[in-house]
Amino acid sequence: MFLLLGRYTAPLDEVDPHRDGHVAWVQEHAGAGHFLAGALEEGGAGGAIVAKAGSRAEVEAWIAADPFIINGVFEYDLREYSVAFAAPGVEGLQD
Repeated sequence: MFLLLGRYTAPLDEVDPHRDGHVAWVQEHAGAGHFLAGALEEGGAGGAIVAKAGSRAEVEAWIAADPFIINGVFEYDLREYSVAFAAPGVEGLQD
């Protein structure tokens, strides 16, 4: 399991023109089963995504295609975890 912790690196007026592309990117990966959950950080500084992938390199390739990254207005702290337990309904995290 991977956690993508993200934060804006530019003022929101520079971020906003790329928001629709970023949302489409998130929806594409959510639809493919790559992104399992996402959240916006309170206060509007960024967000987080829980992802499932075969390798770190795979997630890094996804991140490189995010319009926020391409346009230099966001950065991710990518962290990898081994799932120790999963609540009923989210057992797929352990695959």
